[in-house]
Amino acid sequence: MAEAGLKPLHRRPHASLVLSLAVAAGTVAAVAATDRPAALWHGVTHMEPLWLLAAFGAQIVAYVGYVLAYRATISPPGSPPLELLLAVRLVVAGFGPFVPLGGFSFDRRALAAVHRSRRDARRKVLALGVVEYLLLAPAACVCALILLLQSRHASLALTLPWVFAVPPGFALAWWATRADRVRRLERSRWGAARALAEVLHGAAILRDVVRRPLEHPSALVGMGFYWAAEIACLGFALDCFHVELGVPALVVAYATGYAASRRSLPLGGAGITEALLTLALVWVHVGGAQALLSVVAYRLVSFVVPAPVGLLAHASLDGMLGGGGKGGGRRSPARAGAKG
Repeated sequence: MAEAGLKPLHRRPHASLVLSLAVAAGTVAAVAATDRPAALWHGVTHMEPLWLLAAFGAQIVAYVGYVLAYRATISPPGSPPLELLLAVRLVVAGFGPFVPLGGFSFDRRALAAVHRSRRDARRKVLALGVVEYLLLAPAACVCALILLLQSRHASLALTLPWVFAVPPGFALAWWATRADRVRRLERSRWGAARALAEVLHGAAILRDVVRRPLEHPSALVGMGFYWAAEIACLGFALDCFHVELGVPALVVAYATGYAASRRSLPLGGAGITEALLTLALVWVHVGGAQALLSVVAYRLVSFVVPAPVGLLAHASLDGMLGGGGKGGGRRSPARAGAKG
């Protein structure tokens, strides 16, 4: 039954939340051990906490942008839009640091319950991932090229992968998602080929967005707001510790720190993000202590503060989609998804 779709999800979200916070704290402690205590203390005592309010405001804008992109991507042109309140709950819960396998795994199960089709759910989530990087990867590529041209001291390990990997990666995706190639894979006798066809079905939105961008304005505009606000949030966190960083360096450091997007990482990226983002900031010549403290401030606003709201969103979805509440007065998932 579709209503059972969310039953296996996060049976112990509070325990997962505690685990994610413990992993993040342990990573921060390990990274801090490599810095001088005096430098860390100096950064803490000279912090300007007012910038945290600006960072929090940027996070609100980021969530609004992602909800807009989520609805547009999950509900293609011509189909009924996903109910706004349901989309908000799915987005907030999926970003929670208590999702063991990442927010996209949450989306797959939740959308399978809403639309009663696991295949459609997989394709929609893959499309969402493509829309995420359709904007961030080219932006990071351009900013990395600017850094290389502007400074002889730009980190090659940071910039060259973006400059040389993104264009061929997009070209390969464009070539692979041609409809005739996907159909051939679907008809293959090999299970691996048919599985690849499923992946390419989701990635085919790349061709639609590039060819007909006006048919997907909300997806592009919403995701643009999301990335701009996320990067601004990190910039405000750096301002807390008097770090001035140009836009190209900030974009490349952010994109590198999230080797995979925050929604796709297990436990909200706990541990992985704290380490990679700190290292990426050091690569753009931010002091080690300032980089770590800025990442802590950023993650406090984007990771810790929204967690209680994420738990509430998860609990509301659990009951609405049949995750374990009592009684028979739940709404049909199909009805909840189609309402608009």
